[in-house]
Parts: sequence; C-alpha cells; structure tokens
Amino acid sequence: SGNWSYLIAGIDWCIKNRMKVLSMSLGGPAAPSALEAMCNAAWSKGLLLVAAAGNSGPAMGTVGFPAKYGSVIAVSAIDSANLIAGFSSRGPEVELCAPGVNVLSTLPGGGFGTKSGTSMACPHVSGVAALAWGAHRYNNNVTIRRLLAWTADNLGIPGRDPLYGYGRVDAEQAATDLVGPPAIPGIP
Repeated sequence: SGNWSYLIAGIDWCIKNRMKVLSMSLGGPAAPSALEAMCNAAWSKGLLLVAAAGNSGPAMGTVGFPAKYGSVIAVSAIDSANLIAGFSSRGPEVELCAPGVNVLSTLPGGGFGTKSGTSMACPHVSGVAALAWGAHRYNNNVTIRRLLAWTADNLGIPGRDPLYGYGRVDAEQAATDLVGPPAIPGIP
C-alpha cells in the first residue's frame, strides 16, 4: 500500500531520467486527476506505461487506475489454459493479457514461490515491451504499443475484447516482426 503521490513522483522521476517502459503492478478503484495528468505527460514524452488491470473480477467494468487511463496499457491475467482468471478485472480498457495465475516469483525475505494476480501478468507485458523496443530501437512508444497489440495471440472474440484485450502478449513475434504495425483503432 502507499499514496498516489508516491506513484506520481515515481512517474515524474521516470520522465526526467528518460526511462522507456514503466511497469506498474499496482492500482486502485479511484485516483486523483493528477495521476492521469502525470500518465498522460509520460506518454507524451515517449514513455510506454503498463499497468495491472486489477483483481476485481469477474464483474465487467472493474479495471482500476492507472490501468483505466488511455495512456496506459491495461493487462488482464490468464491461467495456464489461456483462460481469463476468475479474479482478473475486465472492461473495455483491457489491452493485453499475460500469465497471472501461479506464476513463479521471488518472495519478500528471500526464496521463491507462486503468486497470482494481474500484478504478476503486468511484468510479462512490460518485459515484452522492453524486448520489442530493444529489437526495434529506432521506434517510439506509439509504434511499440501498436506492435504489442498487432502481434498478440488472440484468445477471445476477433479484435479487442473486454477480457483479453487484443490477446496474449507474444514476445517472439513482437521482437522479430519486421513489418511496422498499422494504426489500430483504440490505441493512440
């Protein structure tokens, strides 16, 4: 837990220090307008923002902040069968999905264990974004965001849907696709 002011300061630091990808495994049901302004500022400065959609499923319209903002990629969680996790937030803001159930991770205090949540799915997308940007280093945040959507493995209805977004993020495809993605409706 923490204060939104911590996140706002952190995003400001990322802008000033020329970060490329921000991974935000956090969120809440409401946020101050200053957070949206800071996310929009980061996006306009060329940063790619990725956030956990939230763990308020299975109801629709449950994507939290900052994932709910248009300048942020909202990530839902899927299980090993590529099905939306029961806890995963859902809504039209969901842009991509990634593994988020029983994900092996380091634990506070040392050691390893499994955790579940959209906070576990979010770093998968952030990592793929960094990998894709490294492979296509002369591109910008707009192109990389479109590339992630364009190369995602569709899991739901064709196109974007409120459970999976454009689909499961695909690291290999995003890193090796040499053709620039077209403009995609719903992505700035």
